[in-house]
Amino acid sequence: MLVLSCLVLVSQVWAEGPVKNWHDEAFFGLHYDLHPGAGDTELGRLTSYEHIRAMLEKVQPDFVQYDCKGHPGYSGYPSQVGSPSPGIVQDALRIWRDVTRDMGIPLSIHYSGVWDSRAIELHPEWARINEKDQPDPNYTSRLSSYGEELLIPQLLEVVREYDIDGMWIDGENWASHPDWSEACQKAFTEETGITEIPRKSEDPHWLEWLAFHRGLFEKHVQAYVDAVHELKPECMVTSNWMYSVRQPEEMTVSIDYLSGDFDPSFGSKRAMAEGRFMSTRGKPWDLMAWSFLQTKDQGWTAKPSVHLCQEVSTVLAQGGAVFIYDQPQRSGKINEWRQDILAEVARFCRQRQEFSHRTTTIPQVAILHSENSYYHYNSPLYNFGSANYALEGAMYAFLEKGYSVDLLNEATLLTRLSDYPLVVIPEARHVGQAFKDALPGYVEQGGRLLLSGSQVALQYGALAGVRQGEGHGTGWLPVDNGAVRTSAHFQRTELAGALCLSTVMTEQEPPEEEEDPLSAATLHSVGEGRVAAIYGDIFTNFFHCRYPGLRHFIGDTVEALETENLIRSQTPWFVEMAAREKDGRKLIHFVNRSVGGYLSPNRHIVESVPDTGSFSITIPLSEKPKRCYMTPDPVGLDWSWRDGVLQANIGGLHIHNILVIE
Repeated sequence: MLVLSCLVLVSQVWAEGPVKNWHDEAFFGLHYDLHPGAGDTELGRLTSYEHIRAMLEKVQPDFVQYDCKGHPGYSGYPSQVGSPSPGIVQDALRIWRDVTRDMGIPLSIHYSGVWDSRAIELHPEWARINEKDQPDPNYTSRLSSYGEELLIPQLLEVVREYDIDGMWIDGENWASHPDWSEACQKAFTEETGITEIPRKSEDPHWLEWLAFHRGLFEKHVQAYVDAVHELKPECMVTSNWMYSVRQPEEMTVSIDYLSGDFDPSFGSKRAMAEGRFMSTRGKPWDLMAWSFLQTKDQGWTAKPSVHLCQEVSTVLAQGGAVFIYDQPQRSGKINEWRQDILAEVARFCRQRQEFSHRTTTIPQVAILHSENSYYHYNSPLYNFGSANYALEGAMYAFLEKGYSVDLLNEATLLTRLSDYPLVVIPEARHVGQAFKDALPGYVEQGGRLLLSGSQVALQYGALAGVRQGEGHGTGWLPVDNGAVRTSAHFQRTELAGALCLSTVMTEQEPPEEEEDPLSAATLHSVGEGRVAAIYGDIFTNFFHCRYPGLRHFIGDTVEALETENLIRSQTPWFVEMAAREKDGRKLIHFVNRSVGGYLSPNRHIVESVPDTGSFSITIPLSEKPKRCYMTPDPVGLDWSWRDGVLQANIGGLHIHNILVIE
């Protein structure tokens, strides 16, 4: 009768129209998980309705995620389907459900999907097989019966028993690896006709092998999404890090929102890229900060509120929702003093919510995240390897020079090329032909294009105004009155209409005579637009070293393009600027990434953020604004408008502040 009732409910909901996605409006959340194990002895012992409600009342989150099943594979509730931890004293999930229902807060669960060590212990046949024909002790096979016999039945059990509102499925794409099981080998051959199964990246058909497994992963996610939605359509489901920077292809699986948890230490660094990519994907999204970190083997410790405020600011600046990961005691008790920290962060975010949440970009600099190139160089199936170096190096360089940056894949940018004054293709060696074919028209109509990499002359020679020459070289690049060493190897080119902007020097000063100069960067006019090209892997180089001289060299090359309609902040290099808009207002976000004192490999905690001092910004505007002001921090602001340009001088910046233009 329960299943029949659920199916009736489904038909009624869909008859009334699409299900409302509660995550559309959710802005600030909390995440608690325990990853229960075989050694637990007191799960839920100190969990009480009064205690949990008091802790949530402190922070006032829009949604909560609580523990269900972690990577070890044991559930923290008394499951009849899976393996409940032997340490369950009281059903804490039931209490969390009661509290959140009474408070009107959606309750999601944390559940480990691909990674389930206990399932493999009980069912060795569910393990994926590695390239040495050995079973994996942690990661399940996509062609085993794990999904249909455990994962999906357990997810449905939780929906039926606790009426949960969402699922955050962890241990998913980042835990996925190629599987050499007999079932996968057979299915691969049937699908592709390829009988020679590759074992390593140098083998024939390696890319086809990886693409086959990515297809299996997407089918795995779609299967549990469909099953949950059939039972409870308004239960919002996501797979951690799906369709993020590590999975940049077009979205085909109907997850309800995008999400991920960035690194415990230096979380802002991961959030900078993920926020700028997720915000272009057209789905609700959030990112999670860890409330604690660990330095080497010294144990986990809580971050100060200032550290967390700085980490979440870069997410707020991109229009995303935020949530914070805290761990209860094994008994289920919440540490009250840590909730006080989270409450401070919540207040910080709430002060910015009106001008942060669900904003959209003002198109400025588009950096291509080529899905076709990425999967040639990443660590299979979905981990970065070296595939994100150039992309993120370009992002850092442009942000440090005061530009607003979006990261877009080929499919998205292809539909929006004309929106962006400047497009950057950073060392992407396998860009799809459809995207390449669109570039000449974009430039001819006035667009500005920056290309980088040793492949540029071969792949884009006509557009860049050069021909590929013989050999390559490296050395120093001229910057201001000096030089900076580069590790990039520059392809030799012959000018075929382009102007040489700078050369690679063999010493740290220009030679008195140079018979055969090696062009480092060139500029070429095409129709109404311009193309600048750098013939070495300069953005990969910058990713690894962040030398100021390289930043200045890149900046000089960009300025040669003379791109119109670009907002430009004159801030210290460590300030991120993001140009956004909402409800007819332009919202220029500033995030201060500096720290008081210093950070090092054995010092990760941010104890204070010093004020930047005054800075300025120039914003092309066709009409004089009615009003400009800073919010929520009251700092000095002087602004003027003349000849289509707004000039604003801002008195300073603590962590995150917003220039509102009406």
